[in-house]
Amino acid sequence: MRATLRIPIPPRLRASALARLVLALACLPVPAARAAAAPLPPIVIVPGAPGTELMDSRTGQRVWPSAWLMAYPMDGNDRLALPLDDPESTSIVAGKLLREIRVGRLRFPIHVYDGLEQRLRAMGYREGDWQAPGAGEYFYFPYDWRQSVETSGRRFSRELAGLYRRLPPDTPPAVVLGHSLGGLVARYALMYGDAPLGKEGPLPPVTWAGGARIGTLFLVATPNEGTFTALKCLEKGNFYFWRHGAFSPATLFTFRSIFDMLPDRVEPLIDRHGKALPFRLDDPDDWERLGWSVVDRRRNSPALHAARRAHLERELARHARLRDALAQIAATPNPAALYVVGSLSQTVQRTALVLSQGGRMKIRFEALSGARQDLTPLLFEPGDTMVPDRSLTAEDSAHDPASSLCFRSVRHSTRSHQALISSPEILAALDEVIAPAPEAGALKVAGGAAPAAVCVTPAAALPLAFQGSPAQEPHQ
Repeated sequence: MRATLRIPIPPRLRASALARLVLALACLPVPAARAAAAPLPPIVIVPGAPGTELMDSRTGQRVWPSAWLMAYPMDGNDRLALPLDDPESTSIVAGKLLREIRVGRLRFPIHVYDGLEQRLRAMGYREGDWQAPGAGEYFYFPYDWRQSVETSGRRFSRELAGLYRRLPPDTPPAVVLGHSLGGLVARYALMYGDAPLGKEGPLPPVTWAGGARIGTLFLVATPNEGTFTALKCLEKGNFYFWRHGAFSPATLFTFRSIFDMLPDRVEPLIDRHGKALPFRLDDPDDWERLGWSVVDRRRNSPALHAARRAHLERELARHARLRDALAQIAATPNPAALYVVGSLSQTVQRTALVLSQGGRMKIRFEALSGARQDLTPLLFEPGDTMVPDRSLTAEDSAHDPASSLCFRSVRHSTRSHQALISSPEILAALDEVIAPAPEAGALKVAGGAAPAAVCVTPAAALPLAFQGSPAQEPHQ
């Protein structure tokens, strides 16, 4: 049996020894997760079109939205048309985030960001200043939504790099929320940074130049494979009331961004019987044959027909190059985690109806009343009123770990296009990306390298993620 030697210690000495032990333990290093919460990653919101005010840099006047220009004359917003020969040589530039519409002394606030901002403040964030940023802040990236995805993506890359130079060195990569067109802008910045695509020759390789500063990317209502809505706007314009306000086809025809949102795969145009017609809207000759948009010689336009035709050819070629660039597979895995949020509760234009009347072709976007065959399933498809779900989820693209379409999850909401940025699905996903770790009270911070996991594909995700009701009209 082992003998134990016990030495009596007076109570005063025992208390003194305990105090010394506590002091010694306090001087030991503590794991970082327990010593202090990890810094919050910046949140950067890239709005869609037209989510940014436009200003005349010469006068400081806000030219969009402008109640005067939208109401009188018939299309005052033609002032926003870009020069066809040099689209970036414009005096109209991006202003602030669009927060309200002003009509005289009346103010009509825009509430699409309210739910998102409320949740961010509850998570400890406050709105930040790009020029004097601090920890725990969210930022909006206003940009000229008329310009190309490449132009806006490169500028976003430069602005984000500048932001990180002004932030503390230990700031984690940002969580970026790209809404609609803003998602394409963010994808470009992630893949290529400030690198130009060039007009011809081999495409530059995907370098993930933005990966050091973009840790998580939300693609919210983003037309990853384009949308027929862009073609519809180029044909009909986008008017609010009695052809007043918004944008005419002639104005939209100058916007490079609308060409960047053309569908990668254009569904066939159909006749009154639902038969597919042999027209291709990626072919400028077919635009001429159909008289699509202002390429039609009979339509009024400030530009001569030859200039319009040359512009169309350039823009279709540029769009094809951008489409191929965004579809490229890199030599290394995508370093960012991608989340997709959209809607299946609405319908979106899928194609158009071509009729022959008086020897002239006429384009219609709605089904004929009293027609023998219901053409609705051919003309519309599920989506969020602006972007079809198959484009959001990139149904026809490669979901490779080394692509910019490797999704961690695909979620669906019942909200419409504009309201998706504050949808419950976005807020829940943000909670998962940035949430307290119960065991340590520290933050689970997005921004680390994406694990080499199998990407979620639309076919696997949609049956589980679908939460909305089917579209109101039948679809194929």
